[in-house]
Amino acid sequence: MSEAMAPRHRPPQAEFYQVADDLVTSTRREPTQSNAQRAAAKHFQKIANYEKEIARLRSKQAAESYQAEKEIVRENEYLGTSCNDLTRGAASAVALARHQAPNGFRNYLVNCRILAEDTPYLQQQFAQGEFTEQQILAILTPLQKVKAERRAEFDAIFRDNPEMFESQGPKQIGETVKRFTLDFASDEQCLQMKQQDSKRYVHLKRGKDCVLINGSLPVVSGTALQMHLQQESYRLKQLGDPRTRDQIKADLLCTYLLAGRPEKLPIQLHVGLIMTDKTLFLGDREPAYMEGYGYVPPQYARELIAGTPIANELSFAQMEAGQADEHLDRLETLPDLIRLYTAPGDKELVAMDSKARIFPEKLRRFVKIRDRHCRTPFCDGKITEIDHVLQHHLGGPTDVDNADGRCSSCNKAKESPGWIEIVALKGPHTMRVNPGSSMTYRSTAPPATGYAHQPFPQLICDSQWIRGVKRRLHTQQDSNSPGP
Repeated sequence: MSEAMAPRHRPPQAEFYQVADDLVTSTRREPTQSNAQRAAAKHFQKIANYEKEIARLRSKQAAESYQAEKEIVRENEYLGTSCNDLTRGAASAVALARHQAPNGFRNYLVNCRILAEDTPYLQQQFAQGEFTEQQILAILTPLQKVKAERRAEFDAIFRDNPEMFESQGPKQIGETVKRFTLDFASDEQCLQMKQQDSKRYVHLKRGKDCVLINGSLPVVSGTALQMHLQQESYRLKQLGDPRTRDQIKADLLCTYLLAGRPEKLPIQLHVGLIMTDKTLFLGDREPAYMEGYGYVPPQYARELIAGTPIANELSFAQMEAGQADEHLDRLETLPDLIRLYTAPGDKELVAMDSKARIFPEKLRRFVKIRDRHCRTPFCDGKITEIDHVLQHHLGGPTDVDNADGRCSSCNKAKESPGWIEIVALKGPHTMRVNPGSSMTYRSTAPPATGYAHQPFPQLICDSQWIRGVKRRLHTQQDSNSPGP
């Protein structure tokens, strides 16, 4: 049956948003849940309460660790010992008190110091159980790279945008904070990335009945290789390859390693790079986002587009005469340019839709770049599947608003009985997730640029409904104003 004739033989379907409203209403009806679901919902609520209480206790541990470090510093100053490192012994003592190995506790104490001295609002939210210990450390660790006044500035930004980290996992939280730190430390981090490129290596050692590979690759070639292996393994698996995707990746990598030294590296480079026009053309310090890697310094992004490294101390004439590194010269890139639209004056990606049930490839790519990580709250998994928020058989359309990116396990979990998801907002793209319990979570796509969504974006061209609201407000003000 052709697509043109198919709608005539299907029963009429309710509008998408009418179905969504019905689903929201159904979630509020307690009798619709089975006895087992109601019993499980009570257990889920208790688990959430325990998690909050654990977070409150962890915040008290952080405060006590900070005070203990201060006492040890005061003691070392009084005795004149450990003058080169007044905090010596503090990390090991705190680790022993927590029954853990001392590895990493120096960094933990630095974070406790930042939390107590520079970020009072973050400390308050941590004490109220709004963040787990893993989440608060993901916020504080990138802030070590900036000065105290910048940390206080970030704390003020978080105070004005308290939902900045809502439903985000530690990896997404770290990327958001890194986006902020790049505004003030982009030059240093750009130099560090260049120096790291010169330290690339690959180590192979014998393991238990296998050979282990460990290495460090430059950002461009490493990201390209990673995405190539993912795309090829997915393509071969779709063709019916009996191997697992991990096995396919291992076999492909081994094939490339044994192929000798070809003149051109056979890598399909399909990497999305999101950056503002000011960053590209006017030298703005707004960081760029590289698909499959994360935020990169603006100068590094400009070098990727120009195809040649730019040393910070070179003149413009020397920059134009610069030559690319050998590994960049040998990298054969097959660019795949997809136009990504942003709302004028805003930070959100918009556009792309389809009338088919299966998401087209370019729409899948768009959603993958928009969501970046699995959209299940607190999941940092890589996006492997693009699916409907509201299922297609329930009337959900195949468009960018009703699409989300998920890891494989979360995409299966959402099909569980009682699990309900709806689209709450189109811009920024926001979902409401009810896993069949009494709790509802919100999942918001990250901003294309910047580190926080604008509550009321100032668009260059106001939409019709905004103009209508402004008209009504002006009319109301005129009617309430006293006469002459």
